[in-house]
Amino acid sequence: MMVPDELRAWILARRVAEARERREWMTVREPPADAIRLSLSLIVLAARLQGWPPPEDPVTRREDEMMYERWRRLRARMTR
Repeated sequence: MMVPDELRAWILARRVAEARERREWMTVREPPADAIRLSLSLIVLAARLQGWPPPEDPVTRREDEMMYERWRRLRARMTR
């Protein structure tokens, strides 16, 4: 549980960060074409480093399997 002073400090830090983000957004704004070019270059870099599509994450796969199994059981109960 947070102590009130810690919570106040956290709120102040968030407000300072938000003000800085707003200032930077107004002054250092990239043109949309540059943002898209950068995004695509990151995808190309990932493909070069890891192959494409990226390797499967075993944790994500396990979580997906659990979700599908729960969904299957839920649907089976609902259709009785």
